[in-house]
Amino acid sequence: MTTIFSAEAFHRFAAVLAQTECLPRPALDAYQEGLLKRLASFAYRHSPFFAERLKPLFRHGEEPDLRYWREIPVLRRRELLTDIDRINPIRVPEEVGAVATRRTSGTTTGVRMSFQICDMAKLAAEGMMHRLYRWHGFDLTAPMASIRYYSSGRRVYPNGITEPSWCYAYEAPHYTLDYRTSVPDMVEWLMRHRPRYLLTFPSIAHDLAAQARIEHVKVDAIVGISELVSTDTAVDVQAKLGCEILRIYACAEMGCIALHSEAEHEYEICEETVLVEILDEGDNPVAPGETGRVILTSLYNYATPFIRYEIGDYATLSDMPAASGRTLQKLKRVVGRKRNALVRRSGDRLWDFDVITPQLREQFPSHCFLIEQPDLDTIVVSFVPDPAREVVPDQDALTSYFRGLLRTPVKLELKTVDAIVRSSGGKRERIVSAVAQQ
Repeated sequence: MTTIFSAEAFHRFAAVLAQTECLPRPALDAYQEGLLKRLASFAYRHSPFFAERLKPLFRHGEEPDLRYWREIPVLRRRELLTDIDRINPIRVPEEVGAVATRRTSGTTTGVRMSFQICDMAKLAAEGMMHRLYRWHGFDLTAPMASIRYYSSGRRVYPNGITEPSWCYAYEAPHYTLDYRTSVPDMVEWLMRHRPRYLLTFPSIAHDLAAQARIEHVKVDAIVGISELVSTDTAVDVQAKLGCEILRIYACAEMGCIALHSEAEHEYEICEETVLVEILDEGDNPVAPGETGRVILTSLYNYATPFIRYEIGDYATLSDMPAASGRTLQKLKRVVGRKRNALVRRSGDRLWDFDVITPQLREQFPSHCFLIEQPDLDTIVVSFVPDPAREVVPDQDALTSYFRGLLRTPVKLELKTVDAIVRSSGGKRERIVSAVAQQ
């Protein structure tokens, strides 16, 4: 099968995105609906799984009727594990390019799931990354460094691997290093390579900001991937590195979902490549300003159709008008996975921005800590001491803090640890609730 992943195709698509993001809202809706109908028609005819699942759309004939969209059951991750062979189509159209296999990070389920992706979906993802760079005025010929998870195990200190580009169809040095490098060595590596931009996990950016020699590292912007950007992380990175962390909301299955707007501290949804629905626990759309489950449909991946797919995240719809002049819908914030919220007896969830306040941060000698909720009555806080700061958490003050937060008596356990363990894919969580996962 021939590839469509060419520089010419990339530039054409990037030019289209620069126009569609400013379309009048009815025109942008029509653009997205055209892509959605094409995908649904293909999946209905060529995926054994979706031949049954999409029947509500075809009750009146051969053309999909999107008025019945919400009758399609939400696709769960466990169905990908059990039914992936039936979800994948019997054939993939040649015009979507070559097909490759990818795997998820396994953060939510503990199991890395395999799925297929076509060239056209890869092109869509690259186009959205280019959109982020365009919005924030990146020089696509300047060097970038990436410190992240690399499965090959070859991007090791002291050199890592230098690639010829970091934005498709543009040439510029891309210095790459595996995240399992020690933080002092990361600093030395960055000092030696002197990139203009850095792409990494927000928690690694926070680790770098805490290093004594970090004033010798100068970057114009950091692109944060895979994790939430906590308020204290953004503040510390701005103070020590002198730049902002740009947030990308993305996942392995979809590529980019929403991008950090240069005009405001919110996300603008990548509506030309993914349909985003924010639903409550009854599968009804939430109102602006409300938080709900993230349900996604990839508009370009014909190799494994993801239609009304529940990724496991929660996000809050924006209730503010766009200040950018674009017409894309917005998310106020992405609040995390279900497990990343403390739970009150009432069932209310408390997310990162509710829990990790300046009052709480004052209690810990470093930014490396983990809050766990094994049951409704217990909070366990593990933290890494900082020899340079003589800060000792106050047991009574923290107990009072969490009792007030959860509105119930709680037992607080404090544990000193050498490090907060990252997941196999490099992510580091700050809140993990066993109660939230029940």
